[in-house]
Amino acid sequence: MASDPGVRLLTIRCDALADASTNAIADLIDYFDADLIYIIEEKLDMRTASTVERTASCPVIYTRRSAVCTETIDDITVSIVSSLDFVGGASSASGHGIPDGADYVICDEIQTSADSVTMDVSLDGLEHLARFQHRTDREATFLTGAMEASYDFVWKADVDDESVRLPVRGLAPTRRQGAPELACVSLDSDGRIGVSTTPADKFGLRALSGVGKGTAPKLAQNGYETRDDVAAATERELREIRGIGESKAQSIRQSAHALSEGSVIRLTNESVPAAEYSPLFIDIETDSLNPSIIWLIGVYDPEADEYVDFIDREPSQDNPGKATREFVTWLASEYDRTSLIAWNGHDFDFKHLRRFIRGYAPEYADYWSDSVFEYDLLDWAVRKDNAVLPGRTNRVEDVAEALGHGRDAAAAAFDGKSLAKTIQRLLRSPERARDVDWEAARAYCEADVRELAAVYEAIAEATPGQMRAGVPGDENTTQTGLMDF
Repeated sequence: MASDPGVRLLTIRCDALADASTNAIADLIDYFDADLIYIIEEKLDMRTASTVERTASCPVIYTRRSAVCTETIDDITVSIVSSLDFVGGASSASGHGIPDGADYVICDEIQTSADSVTMDVSLDGLEHLARFQHRTDREATFLTGAMEASYDFVWKADVDDESVRLPVRGLAPTRRQGAPELACVSLDSDGRIGVSTTPADKFGLRALSGVGKGTAPKLAQNGYETRDDVAAATERELREIRGIGESKAQSIRQSAHALSEGSVIRLTNESVPAAEYSPLFIDIETDSLNPSIIWLIGVYDPEADEYVDFIDREPSQDNPGKATREFVTWLASEYDRTSLIAWNGHDFDFKHLRRFIRGYAPEYADYWSDSVFEYDLLDWAVRKDNAVLPGRTNRVEDVAEALGHGRDAAAAAFDGKSLAKTIQRLLRSPERARDVDWEAARAYCEADVRELAAVYEAIAEATPGQMRAGVPGDENTTQTGLMDF
């Protein structure tokens, strides 16, 4: 599906980078390769802002410097303002606001408030946003650094007896166990937004497995300032650094090679899952992590280079198993016995497919249990210590991109969480079907399974125990197994 290139917007809140070195910030800027960087006003630290500005080659915007700033990239207009008054208030009316043709408006004064008594939730600035939306020729999407990047909601308001939609998305780092995750969003010309998040501590030396805020300075003080420096070191040299023992030196060096070379490091001679068969790669789209509906199932057959999917374009709680029934009916008719490979499948895809088959296609339950073999590639590679992967995270899209298999603009304009929330809204209000671009959703699912197949192929082709040879002074430059590292 053809798509406009779109805009990659990286959002930074300075406290998320409080422990980041200059090299780590430079690595972050290079990794995201953004078209525009927005630094949130909250927690603004001018030292961090200055480092970002010196490093980045794209525009870097923060409202302390300019109350109103508008950037147009690939015919997509993004306006950043310090106050809601510049959106639909007095300042806007006096000609000092933002252009009516803005596709995206960023303002950190946009945030939700909850009444502690009634528990009703309201949107600060709703009237300002509604006035702006009402007077423009196209629907703008509103972004805010006051709420996490996981926030996604379409508000509605009435202006002059006319209802207007107000899509609002968060930009702030998302809270996870460990470091907050920085958000890089893909903005397209139709208001679609894909969100990619990466932990703030996965840059510079701290991207290496086993390297935290204590070990990173020690490596730098001993002359290992970059991951390439670490990859060029021997284990013996790394063990000479105080606090780094044999196991840690192995882990750090393996990780350095994987990231620096953009390659898979195989640790064992264990056969890759389903290597004796021609596997199918599968991904499901649902309404939540504990789904009440599976509305899209995508399958990729690498041998035929064929993608097929099963999509419910009219999802409802009355018929949540429609896509599942169509999928398993097709699978049974095409494959007497087959192997399915998923990413994190044991904890998600297979777990819920089995449940939906039992509930909505019980006649195929025996076929599924007897003739369909389930393999979880993430579990095999990472949890069972068979391989080291080159992604900053172990998400399949991050690993695939590190291996050189990035997705196109059509697929990048979506992410799984946003799609799930869109389906949640659709289930509550069927008239919201217009919120879903079904063809783009299919492109997103296809990208997932093709990326999964690319990661599988890279793992299968990696030589067990092999890292870049010829490092002077290493005990072994060509390893044959885990214990040789």
